[in-house]
Amino acid sequence: MAFWSNNTLEPLRKFRFKIQFGDDVMWWAKSVTQPSPDISVSEHQLINHKIKYPGIVTWNDIDITLVDIGGKGLEYFNKLSKVGYNRSGSGVDGLKKGQYDGKTFNIQKFDANGSKIEEWDLINPFIKSIKYGDLDYSADELLEVTITVAYDSATLT
Repeated sequence: MAFWSNNTLEPLRKFRFKIQFGDDVMWWAKSVTQPSPDISVSEHQLINHKIKYPGIVTWNDIDITLVDIGGKGLEYFNKLSKVGYNRSGSGVDGLKKGQYDGKTFNIQKFDANGSKIEEWDLINPFIKSIKYGDLDYSADELLEVTITVAYDSATLT
């Protein structure tokens, strides 16, 4: 039965989400891609037949697009020292992998009443890249920052 024929059902809306990054709630996030797995396929030929088997699961990186609310650029860079890099001086050296301050990184989805419906928890996330957006005298749009997060796997609860 489709949702439009049952007035008690409500489809999920794209704008009802929250990103929890340790103790920080990224309320200024404009968009986020949800975790998605890719499963490789192994093919084996048996005489004139090909038999396919599922292979290794690879989780795709997620992109978070944020509105730059002023002064957050340095804060994003400092987060690198907490989730993937040891920063000394103006350079980046030494790598470590782990969760943000040992805490969680998750994406929560909500219904119309504000109740949590689903939650993605990223396992061993780290910031892969930060793109600070383009400056342009001819544009009047909000400045955006895009953060790419890599992770080992994710759970949906």
